Amino acid sequence: MGDTPVEVALSMRAQHAEGPLWDAATAALWWVDITGQRVDRFEPASSNDSSWSTAGQPGGVVLDVDGEPVVAAPEGLAVLDRSTGALDLRVPIEQDRQENRANDIKVDSRGRAWVGTMAFDKAPGSAALYRVEAGKASCVVDGLTISNGPAFDEVQGRLYLADTALCVVDVFDLDPDTGLLSGRRRFLDFSDEQVWPDGMTVDDDGMLWVALGRSGAVRRFRPDGVLDGTVEVPTSNPTSVTFGGARGEDLYITTSWTDLDEHGRAAEPLAGAIFRCRPGVTGRPSERLADLPATGHHPGIPFEKETPR
Repeated sequence: MGDTPVEVALSMRAQHAEGPLWDAATAALWWVDITGQRVDRFEPASSNDSSWSTAGQPGGVVLDVDGEPVVAAPEGLAVLDRSTGALDLRVPIEQDRQENRANDIKVDSRGRAWVGTMAFDKAPGSAALYRVEAGKASCVVDGLTISNGPAFDEVQGRLYLADTALCVVDVFDLDPDTGLLSGRRRFLDFSDEQVWPDGMTVDDDGMLWVALGRSGAVRRFRPDGVLDGTVEVPTSNPTSVTFGGARGEDLYITTSWTDLDEHGRAAEPLAGAIFRCRPGVTGRPSERLADLPATGHHPGIPFEKETPR
């Protein structure tokens, strides 16, 4: 895969593009620019990219069952009104911790949302991972620093979770029916390389794809942690990956220039673009979020804490 050609799908100088989501029903790629504070919808067939500004940094975006965007806003999950740009908070997360914000978000095959958090100043141990179902957020992993992912292999009963600041990826045993996690163990450790494991996805062969900041590459790993392939991109900081296209054959890669210095930004004119390649494998489109509350919540609603076994 090292010689897999990569093309620019969307020439965009996004500050920190993240959270790509492929919606098969509309053949569109959704993504966010976290530091640019906006949500985007890209249609590859027409090359049209629409965007909505957000109040605060959006950590990611998913779609509800009606195809409406739900943003991982700093305060929790909020529905984006595409006509006005307003955010309607539906599921508060860590509202008692104003120093934190929601970060990456994914939806599993049961329609549950999994939302990571992080501190604005990246304070160690301040982050967590939440599972959201029936409109309620439950803390399932705490003590993280920058929660990223997760990625699901529901066939093998696995959930992968990155802590970007620590340069590690852990794997959990996942019960797909209940969403319960157990058996946490280290899966990948990049601390010697000092590269950042960020957004991830699992392909149809059960292989984990990890976007690695500082490396200029996305890597594919077998379930035993052995490196299986690498796709290089022409910029230092890929941030996340997702499969899309009519048959799930396209791999979309988001990138960032936020962590580059002035010289790096000048040397990497494609930093912040959305890339696409065909690595010869396929992946599933993104799932849609179920059971979102129909009306907004008020500040101070508590969440449940759950400890993985």
